[in-house]
Amino acid sequence: MGAHVSLNPVGTTATLTLDTDIDDQTRPAVEAVAAGLPATVRELTLDFRRVRFVDSAVLHLILTLRHNLDRTGGRVLVAGLGAQPHRLLALATDLWPESRWETYLTPAA
Repeated sequence: MGAHVSLNPVGTTATLTLDTDIDDQTRPAVEAVAAGLPATVRELTLDFRRVRFVDSAVLHLILTLRHNLDRTGGRVLVAGLGAQPHRLLALATDLWPESRWETYLTPAA
């Protein structure tokens, strides 16, 4: 269990497939995998299809990844949200609209 990255052939987009629930214990390992992305990556998709549970650590994870990619003109997308992760992001949208959490509620194309 954990996370792994797949890059497109050009190296400008990547998918980070999450194979574990996201909490304070697992978040550092996921961030470490993401930190290994090449500087050419401008679009990172977080694939949540195998994730059943997240807590507030997922918000920190997304903010960290978004901050890292924003500096280089990139963006973070989210795909495959299950019911519980979707509810948490919807709640975050209501509580902190300035953080644009709603952008992660629409599935990545």
